Amino acid sequence: MLTFLYNVSLNTRIKGKPFINRKILCLSEQEVYIDGQLVCETGVQRVKYLSYNPSGGGWNNQRLAFENAVVLAKLLNRTLIVHPLAPHQQDAQKSEWYDKTGRTPAGYFKRDVYPRDKLLPLSKVIDLKVLSKLLPVKDFPSNHVEFVDKYKHLTWGRVCHNELVGIWVDAIPGKTDEEKWKLIRRVLTKKRLPSPIPSWKQICELKQITDGSNVSSDSVWGIKDELSNRTEDMLYFAEGSLYNRHFHFFDKKTVLNAHKWTMRFIHFASDIRKRGMNVLEAIGRPFNAMHVRRTDHYGSVLFKQSFWSKHLKARKALHLTKTLYIATDEKNQTWFRPFREAGYRLLFAEDFDEHFQFQGIDRPLFEDKLGLCEQFICAHADIFVGSSYSSFSV
Repeated sequence: MLTFLYNVSLNTRIKGKPFINRKILCLSEQEVYIDGQLVCETGVQRVKYLSYNPSGGGWNNQRLAFENAVVLAKLLNRTLIVHPLAPHQQDAQKSEWYDKTGRTPAGYFKRDVYPRDKLLPLSKVIDLKVLSKLLPVKDFPSNHVEFVDKYKHLTWGRVCHNELVGIWVDAIPGKTDEEKWKLIRRVLTKKRLPSPIPSWKQICELKQITDGSNVSSDSVWGIKDELSNRTEDMLYFAEGSLYNRHFHFFDKKTVLNAHKWTMRFIHFASDIRKRGMNVLEAIGRPFNAMHVRRTDHYGSVLFKQSFWSKHLKARKALHLTKTLYIATDEKNQTWFRPFREAGYRLLFAEDFDEHFQFQGIDRPLFEDKLGLCEQFICAHADIFVGSSYSSFSV
């Protein structure tokens, strides 16, 4: 695909910023978001990239890998290549992976071979112009097989660590720094390999690992030590391994920066924000919200209506307002009768259908995009009670 964009050289900088020049005809693979604009990447010198194999699961699992990649790319001063949202519910065409690996594929395998038209570019999920004010970003729109083929001409540095058996730190402490090693041991001794190990966590040569309680230098991975001096064009986190709930940083400034970068520069795309704001205006203030995941998680069978009722009552939600927006995959609304009987005025996505008319996407992605809008709505509730077992609520 060709578009007319401004020419930018990432290697020519004026006052620390890339030099943006005239409009030129640009190939899609040259497009890059930088300083709030979509421009054309040129230059003789090679650009250093950071990218990742997205994890399996829904958006909020994929989001963790994406946010971790943002932090690492900024720390390492690399251009970030991001990947599209894959539908949560639909199975991938994964027979070829069974043939090649001989085992049940981990989550990242399932999404590697989706056709391009079944994926949602990340620019439709996240406002990449805003993110590009933090660091340069390239939006790769297709599946991971095509991504690897597109960039095979570069030198690659593969990184793969399994969070079940170790931790990332900003820098590995010196041998005599007992206080930091004490903290590391405290975290590592809490790690235990689950039995059986979920297929989506069978990554990074897990078969070589015998005991997650074994505290050794092999269980600690330093960003500065392992990554800062890598010279490859593409620093690549393989097998969905950036789906990691925790980085452990000793440096206070790094901690504050990581929080600032994610809060200030990672926002939903404008279409999602606009739809969400329209629904918020229709709901009015104040309002309560809850997320009930019912049909597609093994842990959901353990949770009854009383779980959410108890938490709403503890926070005196009904004293604030009777309005309760419910984000849920449960289609049988009689399940929510106890909340009506308690006095709540229930609202669901179906009550706002006019704001959730997504054109040009298949049903599986429709559900995912609706979920993004509902997450935006729930984030603005005065009181929110979620499903503790679902990353939507995190």
